[in-house]
Order: sequence, then C-alpha cells, then structure tokens
Amino acid sequence: MGLTSNTGPYNAAAEHFGADDPVMVKTPRQLYNFSLEFMLNENVRMEDDSFGRTFTFNRVVSVTMPDFDYGLVPINQYNRIRHVPTRMTPGPCNIVFYDTKDNQFQTMMKAYAGHYFGHPETGAHDLDPVNFSGYNILNSKFAAGEAQPFGAKTITPDSRFYYQQIRIHNKDSAQGGRTTVLYNCMVNTVQHTTFDYAQSGSASYSVSFQAEHVNIGVVSAELINAQQAQRQALQSTIPGTVANRGTVVNAIANNPTGQIQEYVGDIPPGTSLQNKDGKSFIVESNQAPEE
Repeated sequence: MGLTSNTGPYNAAAEHFGADDPVMVKTPRQLYNFSLEFMLNENVRMEDDSFGRTFTFNRVVSVTMPDFDYGLVPINQYNRIRHVPTRMTPGPCNIVFYDTKDNQFQTMMKAYAGHYFGHPETGAHDLDPVNFSGYNILNSKFAAGEAQPFGAKTITPDSRFYYQQIRIHNKDSAQGGRTTVLYNCMVNTVQHTTFDYAQSGSASYSVSFQAEHVNIGVVSAELINAQQAQRQALQSTIPGTVANRGTVVNAIANNPTGQIQEYVGDIPPGTSLQNKDGKSFIVESNQAPEE
C-alpha cells in the first residue's frame, strides 16, 4: 500500500476496487457487458435452420440471472428454531428479445411450440382454421388421440429438451471472464409487447426460462483473443490468474498428482497460479500440486 496513487493521495476505495491497477479486475461487472448463447437439440425440427443449433443471439435486450432457493426448513429443537437447507432450486431466467422484422425469435418460439404442442409438419401456431370453425368439434369428424392437434404431445427421449443449454457470458478482460450455463431449459411464459400509437419504442418478447440446473464457471476458451490476452499479460498477470481460477480448481480435481513450479514472478502461457500452504505455485495444464 502506497501513500499516493494514480488517483492522488491514498484512496481506500481505489485500492480495494483496483482503480489504480494496470488491468482492473476488482471493479463490479458492467450490466451491458454480456452475450447470450443457445444450444438447441439436434433432433428438433426448425422452420428456419439457417442460424444453426449453437449460436449467439445478439438481438437481445436484457437477461435476468437465475436466483437460487436453498430450501430452508425451520426445525424445532427443544423450542429453539434451527434452519436446515434441504435442496438447491434455481429460479427462472427472464430474457427480453427484440421482435425483429426477420422474425428471428418468433421462428424459434414457433418451433418450440410445435415441438411440444403441435404436429411436426404444422406446428402449434399454424393450425388449420377448420379446427376452430364449424361444428366438426362436436361430431365424429373431430380427431381424437394423437391425431387431434391440441394439447401436449409425446416427446422421444433424445429430444426431451428443446433448449439443452443457455449460456450467459461475461467477458471481464482480454484474458477471461465468467460463463453461467443453464441446463435443460423449459419455457414458462412468453409475453409479447403492447403496440401503441402513442409510443415509438421497439417491440419485444419477454420470455421466462426454467432450468433444471445452473453451473457457474470460466468463460469459454473460444471467446478469448489470444493476441489481446498476451498483450494484456504484459501489463499484469493478475487478470489471467483470476480468470482461470475455475480452471485451476478443475485441473486439481481431475488430476490430484503432478509436478508444480514455484511462482517467482512470471506466469508462462497456458498456466495459472495456485496457492498452497501460503505459497503461490504455477500449475500447468492437467497438473496439480503434490501433497
């Protein structure tokens, strides 16, 4: 801790939040710094499959990160209340999509509805009007069972989940960031915008997704620009260490033995720091410190 810094005389906030660091990694994440990636099931039918099954959805307004309910249950222990956690349940993830003129989200929504509630050929939002007019619904001409177009349909095991993964990426620095992965997502509700002659805003869809499980880890390697990361590492090696904390933990869990090198000032490419017994060590790929 110095008496002066780039922000002037000693500033406790600047020290704790790293405002004077060469590369700032202690500051809060910016709300606008995110990207949204979808991984769709390979076995579901799409009306327009031009954007593939794994893609980044850029026309999005906002993303609500999932909450977590740890299922606390109050237990009476001799007239003293104890709280016991029983389960971890992720909350819904709310995403607002722009209603663009090329119908990008609308196409995905119709495919989702058709997968669960309609026939593969007609979907659920393209039903024949004969199903809603006339008197066929009151006599023997109205189809029954799998032939009728209403209600949820039987789903094969290999296409149980239309949205297999939804990934929310936060790029913190050139060397890394955070990725939140939502698995086996189902749609709770879809709310369209209100069109109004007195308004000039943009139309949008508000969608609530429910995931079965949520993982929080480091950002994918393909989102890292190696040249920018190497240039940033010349200013500071801390961002690379912070960005790869999850990678280090996974490497130790997968390979509990291996050779380590004590940290003396430089971190070679492809390695990270690991603290052990008060000392910092360089951990290479798929290696971990010895006991």
